[in-house]
Amino acid sequence: MNLPAIRAALCGHDHSQRLQALVALRHHSTADAEPILLTALESDTFIVRSFACMGLGQKRTEAGFRALLERAQADKDPNVRAEAASALSWFGFERCTPLLLQLFSRDDHWLVRQSIIAALSECGDPGAQLQVVRQGLAGDDDTVRCSALELLGVLVGSPLEAAAEALLLAASHDDNPWIRRISARTMGNFPGDAARQRCLELRQDPDHRVVAASMESVLKLESGPRSGLSL
Repeated sequence: MNLPAIRAALCGHDHSQRLQALVALRHHSTADAEPILLTALESDTFIVRSFACMGLGQKRTEAGFRALLERAQADKDPNVRAEAASALSWFGFERCTPLLLQLFSRDDHWLVRQSIIAALSECGDPGAQLQVVRQGLAGDDDTVRCSALELLGVLVGSPLEAAAEALLLAASHDDNPWIRRISARTMGNFPGDAARQRCLELRQDPDHRVVAASMESVLKLESGPRSGLSL
């Protein structure tokens, strides 16, 4: 799709054609795509703004960075804020990790927080990862809490492994069986005796899903220590 066709599609009312036009911008230069993406970011349709955020993350310009940060902070739709936060991470974690942590603290919507947790799983900064986990666990959304617990798996082998293990052990006593299940599953990555002992105890959990996760982790631990995120 050429640029005139893209501009024409974006001025129309067919959402599918507008999205196709935004996707087609990936084949055009940054100089040509940037002004179109910035204009699309002002659309009254949230999915168009979301696609524009994605495109700006791919093209990575300073104007795009500023626009993404503004959307991540203030867009009225959490889908757009989540996409903007994810796109910011493409500008490099050295620059964006502090911003993502700030966004996580300010925005308690589960979708935005999920997006930031996913982005920070790749940042390679154990301190930032542990910080976002602590904040996520302190919230009320169980979906975010589960994702935060899963993120602890990346801290195996880091200087913060013991702190990560302590959080998992505490979460394994939670009243919510989903939290106990994720804790048990993630503990399969931790080679310490405390994690193994707790997994053995969880084989007596009243919830069969927790029992299954604990048995899986015991098998992993008995086969040798592994690091990384539990899948």
